[in-house]
Amino acid sequence: MAESPLSLGIATRRVLADVVTDDLRDAIIAHELEPGRRLAEDDLANQMGVSRGPVREALARLEREGLVVIERHKGARIASWAKGDVEEIFSLRLVLEELAIEWACRNATAADINALESILKDFRKLDDKSRTIKAVSKLDLEFHSTLFLSAHHDRLYRAWEILRSQIHSFLIYTWTRDESINKSLMNSWDKDHQIFVDIVKKRDIDRGKREIKFHVERGLTRVSKHFVGHD
Repeated sequence: MAESPLSLGIATRRVLADVVTDDLRDAIIAHELEPGRRLAEDDLANQMGVSRGPVREALARLEREGLVVIERHKGARIASWAKGDVEEIFSLRLVLEELAIEWACRNATAADINALESILKDFRKLDDKSRTIKAVSKLDLEFHSTLFLSAHHDRLYRAWEILRSQIHSFLIYTWTRDESINKSLMNSWDKDHQIFVDIVKKRDIDRGKREIKFHVERGLTRVSKHFVGHD
């Protein structure tokens, strides 16, 4: 019985850090907090109604995700990306996704395939009004994360987690700045991702690598043009 208060206290701090992390991540990905903006721990703590501890932990997590930069004696700021950064991130994404589709073709279970198909069903349930950038980008990241989980490769999934939030930020950034791309992606998203479900079902590794390469390189082309001149 004597240990209960201590255990509850630890859990509360962890929950607060999770909430602060999620709220800050959402604001950064949605570009409500602009790249380069300074983040003062005291200001964030006061605004969010928490102590500095959860804020400090949240900033450390977001730094690991590549969304925040913490500089000695200067504090934290929102990460900003040049074209070279985008190319680096997508080159790493390509390697990780090729490995993910290969291992998913080998290791995916029926439950994994059902999980992928469930995400596509969720997309199909959305009407035109509900197919917002926020909703579809969330499904996009959920689909790719589920594909990584289907590989049953723990270290690969942890590597994906480092990139995931940055990729999400790029999706939001690109889709909100190019209406023609936005409409095109909304119309083709289902078909573009059904391909990978079919590939995993058929265990077709060679086709999987070809399709994922095309998928990632096409994404880089869409994103990188918005960073021209920022090198």
